[in-house]
Amino acid sequence: MIEEAPDAVTLRLRLGETEGFLPGQYYNVRLGVPGQSRPVQRAYSVGSSPLPDSSIIDLGVREVPSGMISPRLVHGLGVGQHLEVRGPYGRFTWTGDDGDPVLLVGAGSGLVPLMSMVRYAVAAHREVPVSVVCSAATYDHALYRDELAQLTDRYRWLRVVHSVTRDLDEPRVAYHRRIDRDLLAEVLDGEIPRQAYLCGPPAMVEAVAAALADLGVDPDRVHTEKYD
Repeated sequence: MIEEAPDAVTLRLRLGETEGFLPGQYYNVRLGVPGQSRPVQRAYSVGSSPLPDSSIIDLGVREVPSGMISPRLVHGLGVGQHLEVRGPYGRFTWTGDDGDPVLLVGAGSGLVPLMSMVRYAVAAHREVPVSVVCSAATYDHALYRDELAQLTDRYRWLRVVHSVTRDLDEPRVAYHRRIDRDLLAEVLDGEIPRQAYLCGPPAMVEAVAAALADLGVDPDRVHTEKYD
């Protein structure tokens, strides 16, 4: 287990059997819960790359205090414990074959599948222009912030922009508001992405999709995944 933020962790699992997965997909975790007659199932996106070893997956889990599964995954697991995991599932995937540049926009835990895409691009030596826009409540709640900073220092094709919504005096980020049309216009700077991937709360995803359409991005090239 790797702590990513005050309320989020990465669960690193070794799968017994796997046919591999694509960047952006998710797995269902089934867990017995006291008071429930059947195991409870929740979906968690993979944050790791399928390369070099798709039998090891990193699932991103953000704790929902009233949730039946996430608090136990965040606080109640130890090394060597077994989980029932099924997958992979989902069509929200990117392998770098659909043209570039690429725009990735994630809010909160919506960054998890996008991180899988970034890590895959690194592992597969894709070197296509990728811009990542990350939104979080505070910078300390921004997932993968240290790794993304290291990757941007190492790879010229990767650009990462952070925005926070609660700490208006945070000096480590470029923006201090929700992702809007003007923010996206500044990030894109006239360069229209060939593919855009948006993941996060429904309101954010819908607002960003509308803003990108207004900026001239083909809606057919905007791929979305919504987290409740």
